[in-house]
Amino acid sequence: MLPKPFQVRLYIIRHAESEINAASTHICGQSVPCMLSSLGNEQAILLGKRLKYQNIKFDSVLCSTAVRAQQTAEIALKTMNIDTSKLIISSELLEQSQGSWEGMSRALAFTPEVIQQWNELHFEFCPPNGESKRMVQKRALAYLEPIIEQAKNQSLRENRGISIGIFTHGNLIRSVLQYYLQSNPKYVWLIQQNNTSINEILLNENGISVVKINDDSHLRFFIPEIHSESLDNNDYEQINI
Repeated sequence: MLPKPFQVRLYIIRHAESEINAASTHICGQSVPCMLSSLGNEQAILLGKRLKYQNIKFDSVLCSTAVRAQQTAEIALKTMNIDTSKLIISSELLEQSQGSWEGMSRALAFTPEVIQQWNELHFEFCPPNGESKRMVQKRALAYLEPIIEQAKNQSLRENRGISIGIFTHGNLIRSVLQYYLQSNPKYVWLIQQNNTSINEILLNENGISVVKINDDSHLRFFIPEIHSESLDNNDYEQINI
């Protein structure tokens, strides 16, 4: 007997440029209060315009508790004319904890000894009093998997595709992508994640597909203006049975 068709799309989005990103001299880590830079605000608007232009509609929107992630989500959703009360905020989507290194100068933290240890341990490397990427992956998946299962059941019940927007952070995204790609953990740092980049994962009865990684084309190409009334709010992609 063939499995019943369902479709769940995850749009995993890195936050826009933060003030610490702009300076690039200090380690941010979870640093919840860190805000977007002026460029970051512009990037979040362009992200929202791109999602609106593509007529992407989120059935639910998840977001890290970090201010920079919430600001990105709120600006993008407002640009899409989506009520920001739709946001579900969770600390489980926070960036990798850098422990004692948070706020420290990169030059002071990344000594030759630390870099050597990093190169030896890779995915398992843990900053002092912080988290390894493996720990981040387990934390994120433990939070996301029940939500994905609920979305799968909703897709089966309503016979339509379900889309989930997730506004989060670079190292968490890399860790989750490594799991879905089943790539060598040694090279997870090679998975580039630019500010406001979109990563799309499709889950259906045939398995899991990574549709796109680190797509920030909205920062590089002109997006035509569209009128919101021209979009059909019920225009969801239907499942072909």
